[in-house]
This record gives sequence, C-alpha cells and structure tokens, in this order.
Amino acid sequence: MTSLRFKRIHASPRRNKQAGVALITVLLVFAIATLIASKIIIGKVLDVQRTTGMINRTQAYYYAVAAEELTILALEENANADADPDNMPQGDHLDEFWAQGPIPFEIDNIGAVLVQIIDLNRYYNINNIIQSDGKVSLHELDRFKDLLIELNLDESIADNLADWLDADNSEQGYQSEKDGYLNEQPGYLAANRMLSDISELRLVRGFTPEVMNLLNGHITVVKRPGVLPLNMNTASEYALSTLQVAAGAGNSGSYNGIGISGAQDIIGARITPYTDLPDVASRVGISNLQSNSVVNTGTIKTGPGDPLSTYTVSSDIFEVHIRASYAGSVAYLSTTIAQQGAGTFAKFVVLQRKETDNSAHFINAASN
Repeated sequence: MTSLRFKRIHASPRRNKQAGVALITVLLVFAIATLIASKIIIGKVLDVQRTTGMINRTQAYYYAVAAEELTILALEENANADADPDNMPQGDHLDEFWAQGPIPFEIDNIGAVLVQIIDLNRYYNINNIIQSDGKVSLHELDRFKDLLIELNLDESIADNLADWLDADNSEQGYQSEKDGYLNEQPGYLAANRMLSDISELRLVRGFTPEVMNLLNGHITVVKRPGVLPLNMNTASEYALSTLQVAAGAGNSGSYNGIGISGAQDIIGARITPYTDLPDVASRVGISNLQSNSVVNTGTIKTGPGDPLSTYTVSSDIFEVHIRASYAGSVAYLSTTIAQQGAGTFAKFVVLQRKETDNSAHFINAASN
C-alpha cells in the first residue's frame, strides 16, 4: 500500500505542472541573463572598437600635421636654394619637386601619407576684385569678366559677385544685394566682404554647379589686400587669359584681355622657366602687357613688392593637401601656407587649416 501511494503522489498532475512551470521560469531567467550578458559584452566590444578607431584617427591626424611641417621645411629649403648664388637664377615652376603631383610616404608598414602641393599663384584670385577701401576694382572686375567670356559663361554674373564683395548695398547686378537674397528660402544676407572659401561662391546668384565646374581649376580664394599675382611659370591657360594689354595712352587708357591666344603664347615660351620679369618681357611677344593692376582713380602703383602686380615668376601662396592613414583610419588636412620674406630669410606660415575630405584634389592631380 505504501508503494502504491508513493507512485500516485509522484504521478500527480499538479506536481508535474509545478515542475514544468519552474523549469520554464529557470530557462526564462537564464535567457534574460544571457541577453543581458551578451548586450554588455557587445557594448564593451563596441566601446573598444570605438576607442581604437578614435586613437587610430588621432594618430592619422598627427601624421598629417607632421607631413604639413615637413612640407614647410621643404618649401623653405627650396626658397633658400633659389637664393643660392651658385645656382642659376630661377622662379618657381612646374619642374620643381613640390609640383610633381602627390608624394607618398609609408610609415611603419601600418601608416601612410600622401601629400600634394599646389601654388595658388597659378589661379586668378577672386578677392582681387575688392579694393582695400571696400569698393570694387573696375580693372580686376574686367579681368574676371574676360575669364568668364573665355569659358563661354555669362559675364553678367561678375556684377553679382561684385555686389557680394563690395561694402555697400547699391545693386550692380541682378537681385544681388540685401533684398534679393532675403527673398530666398531660407533668406540670407550678402557678405559685403572678401570671400573666405571658394565654396562661398555657391551663395552668389548665378554661380550654379555647372558654372562652378567650369571655373574650378582657374580661380582661387586668398584673403589678403591688393592683388595676388599670377605665376607665369605655373598659371593655367584660362587664368593667364585674365592678363590685359594697354589699349590707350597713359594711366587713364583702356585695357583689353590677351585672350586664350595670348595665354598660349606665354605657355609656349615657358618651355624653359622664366627667371625674372625682364626674361618674360624678352620672350613673350605681347606688346604693352599690363604688369600692374589699376586702381579706380586710374593710377598705377609700381615699386618693389608692389601689392598690385598682376604677374610674377614665383609663388608665395601654397595649398597643401594631405591624406594620412593609420590602421585603416584616415585623416584629411588642407592647409594654406604663405611665404614671408625671400631667399635665406624666407619663412612659411600657416594661414588656414581645414580638416576636409580633399580626395578630389588627388583625383584631379592623377588625371592631369
């Protein structure tokens, strides 16, 4: 009887049901604990990966900064070599080491740096259009219009740019002053100052993506008073077309652009780099080539270090594009460097530094 009673108790449906609930509860608790543990582990793994990525990205950035410093030293050495009396006189030209396209450096088999140096004196500086008194330079505005004409673009957008740059709110272009831009969605104001970056042109009426695609490669933006002279040894064909010849007598005479044909003459004659301005004059068959810009009063300022020189044979503003990688992380650096002093006294200072993706510059350099 005792054995039979034990078997009935063991086989009780109620007892079986309680055991099943307990088992499910244990499994549920175990599953929840497993999920929590998995989430903690995954979170820690992601934290480690994120921290590793930040460390690698920081290391890549310092590689880029080191490459910038190396570039400055190289440019200073180049300036000193140009001033060496034992060397033949020469300007800055496209056969020099800094102009040879992207320069690669490999670091410790885990990092790499790619450096490209471009002199900005090869392009027409948009900020030439604004004078130190905040007024538009009529002479420089005509130069920019010559460039637009050679590129088969509407020259009237130059007046829109003039309104964007000048200090007043008097409209010269089309809906290109305060009220014109306030009616946009969203509305904004005209800058009434020099451009800080070439991308700012996209805010100016008429400078569409199609226009910018044609202008890129021929213009630049450098914030400094006066005129950025074109380097006759490096300037592009279209940038050189902004040079002008005197068509009238005296300082109050009129001026005409040299056009693409004149630019091609300059490029054809520089198969051997120009060494100085007299060398340019002796080899370039363009009479009355205007070597200085003209202020609105009709006067021409001349002299050593003239801030209104329209062309030169050397460069003093450089843009350095750097792409650094370390363990799969990439850092970009675009730095504008200016030369101060000349020869053995030359020093290069950083004017601007941007951490932006400059891959397009390397692609363009590879395709040229």
